[in-house]
Formats: sequence, structure tokens, C-alpha cells
Amino acid sequence: MRKLGAGVVFGILAAALCSAPPAAAFGLRIGPFHIGLPYIGWRFRHHPLYMRANPNEATGRETVPRDEAAALLYPNLALAAIFQNIFWPTYASPWPFGYQAIFATAFAKRLPDQSPQLCQPADDATATIDRLRQEITPTPDQEPLLQKLGGAINAASGYLAKSCPTAIPAQPVARMQLMESQLEELAMAVDMIRQPLQDFAQSLNDEQKARFAAVPEAAADRAHSADAASNCAGAQAALDGSADRIDRSVQPTDAQRTAFDDMKQAFSQAATDLEAHCPTAVPLTPFGRLEAIGARLDASWRAVLSIQVALANFETKLSDEQRSRFDTMDFAAR
Repeated sequence: MRKLGAGVVFGILAAALCSAPPAAAFGLRIGPFHIGLPYIGWRFRHHPLYMRANPNEATGRETVPRDEAAALLYPNLALAAIFQNIFWPTYASPWPFGYQAIFATAFAKRLPDQSPQLCQPADDATATIDRLRQEITPTPDQEPLLQKLGGAINAASGYLAKSCPTAIPAQPVARMQLMESQLEELAMAVDMIRQPLQDFAQSLNDEQKARFAAVPEAAADRAHSADAASNCAGAQAALDGSADRIDRSVQPTDAQRTAFDDMKQAFSQAATDLEAHCPTAVPLTPFGRLEAIGARLDASWRAVLSIQVALANFETKLSDEQRSRFDTMDFAAR
């Protein structure tokens, strides 16, 4: 992913986190830029990855019923669940950025209803930090580090809320470009808590670390089983279906078959990458879980990018009539 202006952004965020508790950091907004923090070394590592959450338990905030596919367009909808999965991985839920979700969202004709709630900050840092404080009982020396973590959580939530789109493109390739950008923004928001989380975790004694990192074995098994049974391990199985639907709708000519085969190969590579990042276990520490989620977000971002480029290249070879059929496909339809 692109990393621009890292030094400037890091300075702004560091100043805010060092000088204010979470309540005072609520106003921090970094803006809708493609910018990153200097945490470059962890990108694109292969970890056993997972996603799990109880959508009603993350911070005690009332949740809004949401279509799963909306997370690719409004990624702040996924942020509270991501934080839940980092700190309290108790309940399993599907990974919302899988192969089938990518196609269903790109080609869907019925989009989520526009609502101001879709663009509100997704997480209550105060509730998160209060719960961590109760469970870990930080010492006075650790308290400022916990406050910095809360400030980073709030900054991430506010940053992502600012990336909320004002409109959703109707054309599938243009919509996938938006999805690519939104996944990038989500990954950057998650990055924001990495260093504060690491600093706080390293300050804990062994007993505190055990309370901070505990993952019940049964819960870990549930997370893996539920994710594998949902869309995680289904990318290769869905591959032929997505290509076949495009084939039937567009009906490529013999001259277009090479472009079609190139597109299908790109689909296969994206599906392979997504399956390579399916979970095999739940990492045992919050920092490990953050890294795992970040790496899995990278895989989803790469998949959206490669599929988008492949679809765009194929579409250039189509006639006006074929392009019309291509643009009106609906992968969400049954």
C-alpha cells in the first residue's frame, strides 16, 4: 500500500497522544489522505489470520443493522469488530472482505441505504480503555501508556470516519477502485494503534500480560471453524462461478478469449492469496492479533486491486453491447 507523508503524520499523532488522554484526543482528525505511519516493516508478512467478534459486545455501543458487503464501501463499519478481535476475541464472525464479498459488492445493484450513521466514528475509545483498565489494573507508570493507546484508537476511528464516501459509483470497475481505496484507509487506521499497543503490552508484568493476552482454547477453535466454514476457504470454489457468470453474460468472442483467460488468471491469483491468509489459529497476544489482521487486510487489498485491474483490462476489449451487459451484472442476485 502507498505510504505518503509518514513523518508528518507520525509527528501529529505522536504529539496528540503524548499530550492528551483519550477524551482530549477525540478531536484529532488526520484527514482523507493516503498517508501512513512508519510501521513499514510488518507489511505483507504471512501470519495465521482470523476475524471474530460479537457485534453487540465490543464497547457497549448500540450497533446498527448492516449489510455485510457494506464494509467494503464503508470500512468504518468493520473497525469496532476489528478492535474487538484484537482485545477480546470471544465470538466468531465472517471475514467481510473475502472473494465472494468483493464481487457481490462490486456488481451489486442494491446498495446500502445512505445514512449518517454509516460515516460516524466506529469505536468508543473511552469504553475500550475503561474495560482494559478494569481487567489489567495498570500501575501509575502504565496509565499514560494506556491513555496513549486510547488516543490512538480514537484517532483511528476519526480518521476512518473522514474517509466516508459521498457517493458510490454504479459502474463495477469504478466501484472496485473505491473499494481498493477504502481497504487502504482501513489498514492505515489499524496501523495507528500498533505502536501504542506494543508500548503498553511491553510495560506489563507477566500476570498482567496473561490477563491481557488470554484466549480460551475453545473460543479459538470456534473462530477458526466459523471463518473456514464461511467465506475464508471458499475463494477457489467461487473462482469458477465468478468467471462463468461473466462468460455467460458477456459472451466473449474468440478474439476476446485471451483477455478473458488473462482476467480469469488474475482471479485465480487473488483467490490463492486470500486462501493463503485464512486462519489456522488465533494469535495468543493482542499485538499478534493486530499484525494478523493487518496482514489479512493487505491480502484483501491486493485481491481487490488485482481483480479491478483485470476487469478494467477485459472491459476495454468489449463492444458497447457487451459492456452494457457487463456493467448490469448482479453477483448478489440469486
